[in-house]
Amino acid sequence: MQSIQFSFKIILIISIITISILSTKEVNIESSFNFLDKALHFLCFSYLTLVTWLSRILNKDLHVYVIVLAYGILIEIVQRFLPYRSFEYLDIFADFVGIIAGLIIIKILKNLYPKY
Repeated sequence: MQSIQFSFKIILIISIITISILSTKEVNIESSFNFLDKALHFLCFSYLTLVTWLSRILNKDLHVYVIVLAYGILIEIVQRFLPYRSFEYLDIFADFVGIIAGLIIIKILKNLYPKY
């Protein structure tokens, strides 16, 4: 069990580094609302919520959700100060909905693997 959790900790670190780099790179988006961008936020934050929970770095599930959402808000704040990116409340909303989807997946996993 510990080796699985350690593996997820490594995956989490790599994921955070990758998402942080990609979220600060310059992109060319034609409109301020891009469905693909919001879907990407949703998927990334569902994934991050799941991997953070699986890594077991935090004891309480609520802490997982708060930390992952805080990370999403921090990314948006950083983007506010980049000349080629922008702060968008819809991105934070997409992150939040992704976290909720991650929560649903976690509930299902807890029912399937109650000892994890």
